[in-house]
Amino acid sequence: MKNLSRAALLFFCCAAVHGETVVRPAPNFGVEGVAKGGSLRGFRGQAVVLVIGRSARDKEFRTEVYRLKQLYSQFSTEKVIFVAAIENGPQEVTSDIPFVIAANPQQVAADYGVRSRFGIAVIGVDGNLDLITNRLIAPERVRDAVFNNYESQASARKPLGQ
Repeated sequence: MKNLSRAALLFFCCAAVHGETVVRPAPNFGVEGVAKGGSLRGFRGQAVVLVIGRSARDKEFRTEVYRLKQLYSQFSTEKVIFVAAIENGPQEVTSDIPFVIAANPQQVAADYGVRSRFGIAVIGVDGNLDLITNRLIAPERVRDAVFNNYESQASARKPLGQ
C-alpha cells in the first residue's frame, strides 16, 4: 500500500511540474473589436495590462495611461496587450498605446473587485492575476509584474534541498 501511495504522489508531482500552474486565475471577460468571441482567454500566452476606470477623462485613469506610455516602447517587443474597461460607456482612450476595449466594463470592474473610480490589473502569460490595485502605481511596478509573472518566478526557483 505504501508503494502505491508513493507512486500516486510521484505521478501527481510530475504532472504538476509539467502542467501549466494557474494559482490565481484572472476572471475572463469579453473584448470589443477583436475577432468574434474575443476574450481574455484568447490572449493566452500574452501578458495583459487591464486599466479599469469610470471615465477615460478621470484624472487617475489619464495619469496611469500617461505613465504606461513611458513603458510602451519596452513592451513593443513583448506580447503585451493593453485593455481598457470604462464603466461610463464607450469612450476613446487618448493615448499612443493601442487599447483594446473590454465589453461589459461594469461586470469587469465587479469581477476584479474594483469598487472605486480606478483600478489596474496585470494578467500574466499563464493566466494568473499577478497584480491588482485601485491605486496609481509606478510604471516600473507594472513592468516588474509583466516580466516577473508566476511562471517565470517558478522556473527561477531552486528545487528543495539545493
